[in-house]
Parts: sequence; C-alpha cells; structure tokens
Amino acid sequence: MIDSEKIQAFLSVVEYGNITNAANAVFTTQSHLSKQIRSLEEEVGTQLIIRSKGHSEISLTPQGIEFLGIARKWEEIMDDFKQVRYTSSVTEVSIGALERFNSFTLRDFYRDILKKHKNIRIDSHTRHSREIYTMMENRQLDLGLVSLIYPVNNIRIKPLFSETMYVISSPASNLPPIINSSDLNPELEIYSRWSDDFEVWHDQLWPGKEYRLYVGTCSMTPFFLDEPGRWAIVPVSALHSMKETCDFTVHRLAEPYPAHKVYLLEQKNPNQSRQEAVNQFRDSLIEYLENRHLKL
Repeated sequence: MIDSEKIQAFLSVVEYGNITNAANAVFTTQSHLSKQIRSLEEEVGTQLIIRSKGHSEISLTPQGIEFLGIARKWEEIMDDFKQVRYTSSVTEVSIGALERFNSFTLRDFYRDILKKHKNIRIDSHTRHSREIYTMMENRQLDLGLVSLIYPVNNIRIKPLFSETMYVISSPASNLPPIINSSDLNPELEIYSRWSDDFEVWHDQLWPGKEYRLYVGTCSMTPFFLDEPGRWAIVPVSALHSMKETCDFTVHRLAEPYPAHKVYLLEQKNPNQSRQEAVNQFRDSLIEYLENRHLKL
C-alpha cells in the first residue's frame, strides 16, 4: 500500500521543482527522496517524473500530472483523518506570510492567539508571495498574506491594508524629518526588495543598484545603520518592532511612494473540518490589524 511519506516526497519535489531543493526543504537527503519517488513509481506502475540529464528542474509525465491531483486529494484526506483525532482539543490553522509580517507584524498576534484560543494550533510558514500562492493552490495553506495579486481560480483575494514607507537612518546622520531622494547617498543604502512595485519606484530614484548592502532578511536591516550616512527604506508594518531593538531616526521622503498594499488569501473551497478555527483565526487577524497603528 502506498504510504503518506511517498506521497509527501512526490508533492515536495513538485512544489520545489527539483530533488535538491525539495530535500533541503524537508530536511532529508537527495538519495532518500529519490528512493521514495522510485518506490512510488513502482507501486503506481508508471513513471511520474521526467529526470533529464543536464537539467536540474523536473517535469511530470502525463501520468504524473494526473497523479498530482490524486496526491493532493490524498493529502487533504490525511489532513482530515488527523483532524478527527484532535477534533475535541486542537485544530491546526496554516498560514503563509512574507518575512517582514512573520518577523514583525504577526509576532504579537500569534502570541495572542495562543493565549486566547486554546483550540487553535498555528502552522506558520515564511515564504515569498509567489511561493505562498503556490502553497495555497496546493491546499497546503488555509490563509496567506502577500503583497502581489496573481490571477487564480480557487483562491479568494481580499485587500487587507495599505502601508506607508519610511526612510530610517543612523542617528549620527542628522538628516531632517522630510528629505529628498537627492539628499541620500545610494552607496550607503541598506537595501531590501519589498515588492516588484517598490523595486521599480526605487530604481527610478536611485538607478544603477549602488547600495552598500542588499539584505534578504528585513529584520537585519536596522543593525547595519551603525555608521553616519547609512539609510534604508522600510514599511511601517516593520518599523515599530524594529525600534524595540535598534536605535535609528525616522524620516518621510518628499517623493511620493505608491500605495504598498497587502492582501489576504483564502481558500474558496476550504477544508470543512477546520473551517470554524480558520474563520476564528482570520477574524482575529483582521481585528488585530485594524487596531494596530500602521501610521506614525
């Protein structure tokens, strides 16, 4: 009988595009994952994945595409089966969010949920917007927080809030409260790519990508503002929590920045066994964000 581990191995390889990335993501070895896939193909009786020499990315055979739908249904049934065991106590709610939300905006919210809702267990994932959409389509998430809109059939997209961007700098820089882009030296910027729109707007003001440091993890940004002249641009959703641990000054930029919108993703056809808990979680999240001061 096909077991869940082989199904999960197959779904992981499909999600991450190749054996290497999938193995790293699920903390196993490439050889073990490959063995699981080969065993699955033997039990199914047909090849599911095309492995091309010289190409790291995998592709699915026609039978593999058909089996993918079956595997996703299998995963959902197994989730329902596990849920039956814990119905009387705890229901899991899975959410995917951008790094700045999980590190800053949602940190206190998660803590509040754990205190107030003993019936909810949180399964939190930190991903980029595109990855969150993929996980939602694969029904690996109940909810998602993203900064981009993609055309999808089975996901409901709701605007959640818009946030302002601010310049932060080393206190020793002595910059005025309102500054022009020409007052900032691009070679001293600590840069984070907040969204596609942000990158386009940023490159119009400071073309050439001359920044001092590119930071892939936004929580690290303020730690590099330790020398005069260094600066960064951050959204207000991250600003308040950053100030708890680092010393910097906050400035408004004279050039207007396009509204930076955040969207909530929901399943149009949610898992019924945990829908009550998901609704509880979602409503609490919306209330929390409405009560949170997203403006200085």
